Amino acid sequence: MASALIWLGGVLVAGWAQRAVRARLKEWSWRTRFPANPDGVARGAEPRTYGAHGGRAILLIHGYNDSPHSLDAIGKALQAAGWTVRLPLLVGHGRSLAAFDAWTADEVVAQVRDEYAALRATHHTVVVGGLSMGGALACWLASETDAAGVVLFAPMLFVPAPMQVAVSTARLWGLVTRYMSGGGKRSIHDPEAAARMISYGCSTRRSLEALEHIAKGTTVRLGFVHAPTLVFQSEEDNRLPHEQSTHAFARIGAADRTVVWTRGAGHVITVDHGWEALAAQTVDWLNARYGPRASHPD
Repeated sequence: MASALIWLGGVLVAGWAQRAVRARLKEWSWRTRFPANPDGVARGAEPRTYGAHGGRAILLIHGYNDSPHSLDAIGKALQAAGWTVRLPLLVGHGRSLAAFDAWTADEVVAQVRDEYAALRATHHTVVVGGLSMGGALACWLASETDAAGVVLFAPMLFVPAPMQVAVSTARLWGLVTRYMSGGGKRSIHDPEAAARMISYGCSTRRSLEALEHIAKGTTVRLGFVHAPTLVFQSEEDNRLPHEQSTHAFARIGAADRTVVWTRGAGHVITVDHGWEALAAQTVDWLNARYGPRASHPD
């Protein structure tokens, strides 16, 4: 009996040691691929602001396991149309795998509230928007602020079944691996765009719990989103089932609600095939509600 317990203890210690080694190797691989700036932020993942004359601004929030890079091209198109564009880097993202395992939903919600307040203090019209989890956060903001509009790209407005399973079993798979593969190879159909993404490519128990909290918190707030809302969703989204997305969009409280279904792209539609059309449609939608770019500064 004693020898069996010793053997079992040895197996557990060896397994835990292997888990730690694999985690260190994955952390090293991430940092090698994405070297950090002095502040610890990966190069290319920095927050950015694209300024424009006038009093109109849009806060664009990136998604889970992501960075502002995924909204960069859309942001520049909006800047050219006369909008100041703010692309923040969310807490825990674009830094290190250890940081990704430490952020919380409360921290991220507080951060985007501060970002919105800063823009609202200097602009008379502020629209909120985002990709995936960022779209959920944009709805959260719209439900509690005077945001003039909402622009959503493949927004995560509910908890998909695979994520529910991953969260509910996290304490089990967490014994084997600290970083679970993200399984997002089908999220971007364009291989060149996929290669440029700044993403951890994995999840942790705590990061998934934070994502679940944001998705659930957004679901109960959709009816309080009354600002004009534009939604883009791919028919080929590998993360968000069509039927659940349709039900979620119907729960948005805005009377002025436009849903555009696209094809040819996966979940990350802001960098995938056809993103240029999304940018152009976004500009047209904004112009129809808030007017085209002014010919001179306000």
